[in-house]
Amino acid sequence: MWPRAFPHWNFRLIALLFLLMASFALRIAYCHATTGLGGSLGRHYREYLIQGRRFIELGTLVSPFILERVPTEPSALLPPGYTLVVAAVFGIFGVETTASFFVLQLVNALATTLVVWFVFLTAERLGGRYAAWVAALIAALHPALIGFTTYFWDTSLLALGVSMTIYLAVTLRDSKESVSSWCLYGLFLGLVAMVNPSLTAAYPFLVLWPITKRFGFRPRPMLSYVPVVIAGWVVALAPWTIRNYLHFGEWFYVRNGFAHELWIGVCPEADTDPPEAFFGRFPLLNAQAQRRISEIGETAYIQECAASAKAAIRADPLRYLRLTAVRAVDYWAGTVFSRARAESPGVPRNWPHRAICVLLVLESCVLLVCLFRRIGGSGELRWPALTALTFSIVYCLTHVQVRFRTPIEPILILWTLAVFDP
Repeated sequence: MWPRAFPHWNFRLIALLFLLMASFALRIAYCHATTGLGGSLGRHYREYLIQGRRFIELGTLVSPFILERVPTEPSALLPPGYTLVVAAVFGIFGVETTASFFVLQLVNALATTLVVWFVFLTAERLGGRYAAWVAALIAALHPALIGFTTYFWDTSLLALGVSMTIYLAVTLRDSKESVSSWCLYGLFLGLVAMVNPSLTAAYPFLVLWPITKRFGFRPRPMLSYVPVVIAGWVVALAPWTIRNYLHFGEWFYVRNGFAHELWIGVCPEADTDPPEAFFGRFPLLNAQAQRRISEIGETAYIQECAASAKAAIRADPLRYLRLTAVRAVDYWAGTVFSRARAESPGVPRNWPHRAICVLLVLESCVLLVCLFRRIGGSGELRWPALTALTFSIVYCLTHVQVRFRTPIEPILILWTLAVFDP
């Protein structure tokens, strides 16, 4: 009797809201059980906190890497999106207070809870009602979408951005949207890049997917819609790009810290003691590196990293190819090789990490199976699969952490369903 008392859409809405509230509560409970509500990870992952605090104090974005002095030189080491979120929270609730940390936990929890919603909507369009509920349940319980709620980093917001992008692509492919809608899609892609530009290499797939679904591979629609999307993307990025050019005298895309990440991935310790490559070369975790960047400044330090990285690659290209291949396995297997000590490589020691490892490996295997078989909308879902694969490239070229898998989990969840609902 009870289901009949409500229209179908009301019952669906009530059930979805219940799942979203449960997902949010689970993420907050995780925070309480780990760092505590309003707690932090201590000295780890503090870059956004440092830059947000300095933005409040100085009114501009300066280096988050320099601790021995208060820097005055501008910085583009981090993308501005999450920094502005942190600064806004600090401005309202106090700088690095328990209340502000709790609000940031709420922001992260809300972001990955909304991932559940967009996964549901996307899966419903692609696979129907059953697929939507299964996908949403997986997203609600997925450890990679829960475990980084305590990290004051852009990981959760980027996962939300990816899930929204996939949903918007599906919406554009299924409906006759106006030209302005395609421009807004490009604008949204630009805003996602301002949170984290790592998805940008996959933008061609995310644009061509809805276009080819509606029009096929005809050149005229591509020549009509692709420039419109690019125009929206350029509008979103223009203010930040101009700001960087005025400060640094050169054009670069969103952030200029790639050389530092690359150096961590090719420094001498990268294959002999991988954790030391990170903890020994990262300025916030190593006193020697901190003194160096304080002495010469962030921009010069990044240029120094670029020169060192290029020299290391030129000296032994095969070593770099081997490290990249190891990191590719590492990325898709859940960080089990390149982040382990040389004397104890392989599967993580603790069981929670092992369980996550198994889950990530299974998802990767599903992705490979789907790529080589016409599964999921007669192979249509190969577009988001290519998105996921392209997203991983920048990390394989630099260095890998397990949190780098989190943003593409919404895509991999959809692919998992494609196996069971071809």
